[in-house]
Amino acid sequence: MAKIVLYIACSIDGFIAKPDGNLDWLNTFPNPDNIDYGYSDLLKRTSCIIMGRKTYSEVLGFGLDWPYSGIKTFVVSNNHSFETKTPDTYRLNGNIVEAVDKIKLETSKDIWLVGGGQLVTYFLNNDLINKMIISIIPTILGEGISLFPDNPKETNWTLIDNTSYSTGIVTLTYEKK
Repeated sequence: MAKIVLYIACSIDGFIAKPDGNLDWLNTFPNPDNIDYGYSDLLKRTSCIIMGRKTYSEVLGFGLDWPYSGIKTFVVSNNHSFETKTPDTYRLNGNIVEAVDKIKLETSKDIWLVGGGQLVTYFLNNDLINKMIISIIPTILGEGISLFPDNPKETNWTLIDNTSYSTGIVTLTYEKK
């Protein structure tokens, strides 16, 4: 059965986006050696993506071609008028836990949980995340969307890997105990 992997970046103070959902602070961080921080390895192990509607809209706002063509992507939204605009992308609504369990049974590789914060906490509170790969960006935003907003439940994780990069970014990989 597939595992759900949260792969995400956050600031030192625990924010994944600015208050308005903007991610531009990630693009301004210097990366002269074009390090991908494990992204290409993640994509090789991924056959499916799950993301929130706000994250989906933010990715579309980058003004680039859809970066996940060929990867089945589910956008979680309870807005019945919401329609996806990209290939291989579907709206996921209703009983999310049941839908995710079905997706896990039908998927041979990992499922990448992209975000945002509310969705991450929902998945955490419903024991749906198996692994977390969190890259800490050496930036303090001061305010924004927290990595784990809305009262996440207490859970314990085991550190299985940590990698530091010349850019100052540290990636921590945890598995659920």
